[in-house]
Formats: sequence, C-alpha cells, structure tokens
Amino acid sequence: MNAFIYTYLLACYDGMTLVRPGLALTGLALLLAALLWRRPRPRRRQRASDKLADAWPHAGLPELLRARSAVPAGPMAGQAAPAAPKPAERRALPFEQARLDAMFGEDRQLQGEILALFVAETRDRLAGIAHALRCGRTAPARVLAQEIFDAATALGLGQLKRLSGAAVHASFTEDIETQRRLHADLLMALEVLSTAVTQLQQPQRREERRRDAESLP
Repeated sequence: MNAFIYTYLLACYDGMTLVRPGLALTGLALLLAALLWRRPRPRRRQRASDKLADAWPHAGLPELLRARSAVPAGPMAGQAAPAAPKPAERRALPFEQARLDAMFGEDRQLQGEILALFVAETRDRLAGIAHALRCGRTAPARVLAQEIFDAATALGLGQLKRLSGAAVHASFTEDIETQRRLHADLLMALEVLSTAVTQLQQPQRREERRRDAESLP
C-alpha cells in the first residue's frame, strides 16, 4: 500500500515518466504479499497428506477416505470376547442309580416297577395329607409325611426325603401354611420322579420288544 502511495506521489511530481516503473513495482509488491499470505496453507495440507501417506503407504483412495472419516472403533485386541452361553446342564436324577443297582440288581424293569409302586403309594398318602390339612388336623398329616420320609430314605430319594422331613417338622409347630406349601412341592417332586421312572423303563422295554420280534418265526 505504501509503495502504491509513493508511486502516485512520484507520478505527480516527476511526471508520467515514472508511472510505468512505479506500477510495475507496485504489482511486484502485491504479488509478493499474496505469495507470503497463501504460503503456509499448502504446507499444512502437505504435512497432513504426508502423515496419511506415512501411515498407509500402500493404501488407495477408498482406504484413505475411510481413514479420514470417523469410524467407530471395534473391540480392543486385548479385550476378551464375551463368553458363549454354556449349554444347560443335565438335570440330576431324582434317585440314586447306584443305590438301586445295589438293592435290586441292574434290572431296570424291576427297579421301575418298585419305584412306580412307591409313586402310587405316595400319591395316596399325599391325598390323605391334603384332606387332613383341609380339616386342620396336623397329626394325621404328620403320620403320613413320616411314612413318605421313611420310604424315600430307604430308596435313596433325596428330594422327597428332604421335603417330607420338612413337612414332619412343620406339623409339630402346627404351621398349616408351610405344610400346604410343602405339600405342593411334594406333588411336583413326585411328578418328576414319575417321569424319571418312565424313562428308566424304556430301554428295558425296547430290549424286550426286540427279543420278542426276533423270537417270532
């Protein structure tokens, strides 16, 4: 700007002979100022491009564009992956198979018949307990619960033994609500035992049917 003013003053005092050199000098000054003003930006852009090129020396344009865009980070390499859900464990049998084998041998059919007889008798006893509880008589309910406890202990039926023992103790305190709750639990445990007895007898029955089929002429 100062150079332009000086040029104008020289032109006024010395005539038009100095106009052309003054204009040329002014143009050079403006060009130099423009170059100095725009010079840092290309450098910054060049530095950013150099950093990307150093980071991905063999990356193409799509890779560089993806690198410059905001991409959500994935799981860290050191972070352990979530554990897969484990399969459901097999439900434990409601009876001790080794105890039944020791008492009645390995005849599954015989074991199933004995357990089925126990299931039928226990259903009758539970029906008697339900009737006694409806009448508010804890003594008969205690006697029947004691019979279930003794039979379950002899056969090694852990869940029925535990529930019937708790029912016997509840009858001494005349806690009718607890006895009713235990009565419902005993019914559910008995149904589980009945299902297990059916599954216990199936292999033996299949073997018997196979033998009968082979014996036919």
